[in-house]
Amino acid sequence: MEDEASYDRALPRRMAGARVYRNLPEIDRYLAYFCVYGYKIGGQRQFLPWWPRWVLDIALKQNAIIVVADHRLLPEATTEEILDDIHDFWKWLGDDLSAVVQNEHVGLQPDLSRVLLVGESAGGYLALQTALSFYKPQAQAVVTSSTPRIRAVIAQYPAVSFRTPMYTQDYHKDLFGQPQYPNSMIDDHLAAIAAARAETGKQPIVTNVSMLTPELAFTLRGRLAFAIQQRGRYVDILGPERDTSPGKRRVFPEDRIEDGNLLPPVVFLHGVDDSIAPVGGSDMFIEHLRKYQAIDGLAQGRPENEVLRYYRVQGEHLFDTEIKLDEDTDEWVKDAVAFVEKHWLE
Repeated sequence: MEDEASYDRALPRRMAGARVYRNLPEIDRYLAYFCVYGYKIGGQRQFLPWWPRWVLDIALKQNAIIVVADHRLLPEATTEEILDDIHDFWKWLGDDLSAVVQNEHVGLQPDLSRVLLVGESAGGYLALQTALSFYKPQAQAVVTSSTPRIRAVIAQYPAVSFRTPMYTQDYHKDLFGQPQYPNSMIDDHLAAIAAARAETGKQPIVTNVSMLTPELAFTLRGRLAFAIQQRGRYVDILGPERDTSPGKRRVFPEDRIEDGNLLPPVVFLHGVDDSIAPVGGSDMFIEHLRKYQAIDGLAQGRPENEVLRYYRVQGEHLFDTEIKLDEDTDEWVKDAVAFVEKHWLE
């Protein structure tokens, strides 16, 4: 992407950094926050090949600022700690982003009142979690110039519905054609974490870890992620809830929906051949949203198609990374873009 400015800041709570991308002209710009993918076990904010091209094209079309942040990773951290990092990043977004951008690009100002959340796979989980944490209907919102306001979410093949056999049971799972990895790979990694903690008195912190080699083979970290899923240990690796009481629990977004949290207008996209995050997970999640009327407007009688789009498309995990936004684009892409732009920009 042209005219890139990257920031590796000393963000609170051990966040590794944030990246800010922008394009001219130098005026108020809409804001898109991309969440990092990789099982929450690996992933890099700067690894562009796994960013969906058609979503980047939306940002380029609108000259939007894109912000991406790393966070701590499983299994060294817990999901609660990852959500803490997202919380601290959100605070940084409101408190510091404008000054950071102005310092490097005089005259350029992020429009914090129009934020689009985007995430794929584990990033889809984090985008949904960010919305469940920080989205407020307009009637309830306390709006200031430094309050980021979420207008829409794009969740691409999100990793959700974790209380299912795909994540909790040990059986043969063909994940991107990978072999079945042994439990010992997981046990050895957890033992190494425990040994490092015993030696230093501190929990190891890991962020920004590649899932792929330059030759596009899966790294040891990538293979560890596959092993955790194949052996049904993913929910254990997520770590415990700090508080399991209604309104306080937050590891599973389905629980947060039951507790009354809402999403803004949202696009779900899922490949029906997905071997990593099966499409059934999104099916279940969306039925949960419908049951609890958990998208803003549903409880007030707005038609579902005004606040929700769900596209089940032929394809494996990450199938849309090379899809471009142009005149030959599939109709579902054009419809998704129109939906997103309506809610994000109007």
